[in-house]
Amino acid sequence: MNEIPKEWQLEPHYMPTLLWFSRKPQTRVVLGKEITSEESKSYPGWYFVQRGDRMRMVDSLEEALAELKSRIKHGNLGDLLGSPTPYQTSKSERKRMLAELLEAPIVTPPPNYDPDRDKPLTLLERKWELGEYLLVAFIEYACFRPEFHTYFNAANNPMRSLVGKVCTLQAATQADLEREDEDEDFEAEWKELSVGTVHLEGNRLTVGFWSHTFRADTLVFGVAFEEATFEDENMSYYLSTKVQR
Repeated sequence: MNEIPKEWQLEPHYMPTLLWFSRKPQTRVVLGKEITSEESKSYPGWYFVQRGDRMRMVDSLEEALAELKSRIKHGNLGDLLGSPTPYQTSKSERKRMLAELLEAPIVTPPPNYDPDRDKPLTLLERKWELGEYLLVAFIEYACFRPEFHTYFNAANNPMRSLVGKVCTLQAATQADLEREDEDEDFEAEWKELSVGTVHLEGNRLTVGFWSHTFRADTLVFGVAFEEATFEDENMSYYLSTKVQR
């Protein structure tokens, strides 16, 4: 039995997150528009103010925890856009928060966890009431497959993971895509070529009643079991499990 290519396998990722809430709704400006916060469903009685993290995924639980520890330790809790921290924590408060963060229980993902079916898991959560504000720290766990590039005749071609599945094939002309790059007012049109079962015989791809043979060295970008992008001299193609209705 052949092993699944490394690039097709799920990879664990962790999102360290810090969220600020207030006891009363506040108005903030987002993309030039004023928005008044609504009461949080996750934290009743509190209203979202801003994030206090860098909104980035990391590859290990240890790295995610270290990220939270560093930001709390140094009081670096403002948002990405440069807005100041809504509450200035004291050194003693930060020391207490760090101790409580390290004492927070950590959930182990169940062995039957399926990221294609289940929602992201919260592995750790800790809350602190600070005056009129609430700071929430948590770490979410999510698995997903990486985007990668390879060649049409390669064993790890993501199209191979779509064989037997019903997919949608769309295409745009190279001429239109080049014009789109040069003219910001022009948008290339992606047309649906076919919806149907995917077959791959050598370098010949078949989707429903559509079929075409590609060069072995055709570059392919994609995510296994989800999508693939590739091209020939005249067209750029996009194959996806999303079936248009």
